[in-house]
Amino acid sequence: MRTAEVMMPMWDWRFGGRPALDGLLLGLALLAAEAPAPAFASDRSTCKYFSQLPDDCAAAEQRKFDNLRGYRFEEIDLYARDVIKKVVYVSIYNTTGQNDGDDTRDSAPQDYAAHVDPKKVAKKFQAVAAWTSPPRYWAVDWLADRVGAVRNFDGLDAAWMGNGPAPESRLSAKPPSDAYRMEWFPRTAIEGFKKGAKVYLLDDPKSHTWVLTAYTGAHDTAVDDLDSLGDRLKLPQGWKFRSVMLDKELILEAKGGYAASTQDDKGDVYHLAGPGQSNFTP
Repeated sequence: MRTAEVMMPMWDWRFGGRPALDGLLLGLALLAAEAPAPAFASDRSTCKYFSQLPDDCAAAEQRKFDNLRGYRFEEIDLYARDVIKKVVYVSIYNTTGQNDGDDTRDSAPQDYAAHVDPKKVAKKFQAVAAWTSPPRYWAVDWLADRVGAVRNFDGLDAAWMGNGPAPESRLSAKPPSDAYRMEWFPRTAIEGFKKGAKVYLLDDPKSHTWVLTAYTGAHDTAVDDLDSLGDRLKLPQGWKFRSVMLDKELILEAKGGYAASTQDDKGDVYHLAGPGQSNFTP
């Protein structure tokens, strides 16, 4: 039996992890009393999982990725059930830095990514289920996190980037939509946007600000055309899309050990900004 320590996913995880509070509408207030416990408590209670999945966090090392904006990547998630805790968890793998991506800025070449078969992947790694994200592009300028062992998924290399709890609903044939839903996840990754960069934001009805960290190519949006993204979104009532130019560097870092994310109806990923989540609110 192998053990796997929880290291925080890059985005949250879907890129960035799977939340224990999956399914809560983002319209709900982020009540402090309902927020997850600090990271050190999480580490002690959920750091180790026991299953047949590879233990790919053992040799994880800190790494920083620069010049990421517009860089293409993909995520592969392996789901398992902890045989002791009897809970579902996910091991997250990311192609960033693999498949010659540092040279081509495409770490998920279509010729390889299109042939990744989740069923074959699940069987190979003895996972209860496997999931592959759509190819996405980073909207951040840099990222720092723990990076573990590299695995090959039907020809596509991806590095371990974290473990985390996952709800039972992720194992269903039709998992619930992530659009405009709050997702809490344990997090060690730090994301940065340079001074002078343009950032893309969602403001929800509760005055929370969410920063775009990764976007899909499904809606033919290039990084230079994201200003018009808001016109294509089906925003819930009270939500607003906007963009701003940064007059200082924006750093997303979960001081309490947990971050929150959401997605829009196009599959683009946003992380929460504000007190305890970033150095300022744009």
